Amino acid sequence: MKMKIGIVGPGAIGLLFAFYLKKNKQDVTLFTRTVEQAEKLMQEGIRCIRKEEMETVFINVMPLEDIVEEQMDYLFIAVKQYHLVNILPFIKEQRRVIFLQNGMSHLHVLQKIRCDNVAVGIVEHGAKKENEYTVKHTGVGITKFGVVHGDSSQFEPLLDCFSSKYFRVQVEEDWKRTMYYKLVINACINPLTALFGIQNGALLSNPYFYKVMEQIFQEVMFLIGEGEQEELWKLVCRVCETTASNTSSMLADVRESRETEIDAIIGYAIEEARKQQKQVPTLQFLYNSIKGLEV
Repeated sequence: MKMKIGIVGPGAIGLLFAFYLKKNKQDVTLFTRTVEQAEKLMQEGIRCIRKEEMETVFINVMPLEDIVEEQMDYLFIAVKQYHLVNILPFIKEQRRVIFLQNGMSHLHVLQKIRCDNVAVGIVEHGAKKENEYTVKHTGVGITKFGVVHGDSSQFEPLLDCFSSKYFRVQVEEDWKRTMYYKLVINACINPLTALFGIQNGALLSNPYFYKVMEQIFQEVMFLIGEGEQEELWKLVCRVCETTASNTSSMLADVRESRETEIDAIIGYAIEEARKQQKQVPTLQFLYNSIKGLEV
């Protein structure tokens, strides 16, 4: 059954979702910040590169303000966490909304949204935006959906919208724990690669960078608990290994002089540590360092 699906944000994840949903014959509309962006994407289509092969699909593209006149079956929000406040006024009439942000500092915002059914998507794919209309699928993973509030059965038809071996999806009951796992992984990898200007694999191959990553891991593990420490550290190292040649999104943001997601990742961990009266000096150093690079 074909679904009417909207995606807000033409970043790497927005383009990736739009490509695979359209490839699976869904009715996809991508909402962009400007008319110029919309016209460019309508003209060029979305190009996805995977294993040196490129494929193009063509979808509907509209400027963001047009969303108030459209009722979607499902709407994905694929902007950075710090852009959410500007997006929310446009989506309040939508029935089913899924948020795809990194970090966890936006969860308190989601609790206040008036939409009947709100979910999060925890994206474990690697994606790099090459230009306005091209995304490179650098790592095949899985997307895990969790219902924040509303009726979980409302999201079940969404799972049929993805049927590619390159884009698996599943429902995650304990979605908050899954988000914590991803937060720990992001905290260990993204800020350090941005600070040192290195690809992910250097955190394993350089013994000094490896020690710093261990230090970050020890401080942020209070979010999970010591019982899962060994398993999660192996996962952090495995992600570094499988994405060894990748440039993290935070390093890309620093290089392009864009605002990073440090507040959503390390900022969230520091705030939780403050609530629990935990000392996290390395996390604070990391936070201040990346904020300094943003300036």
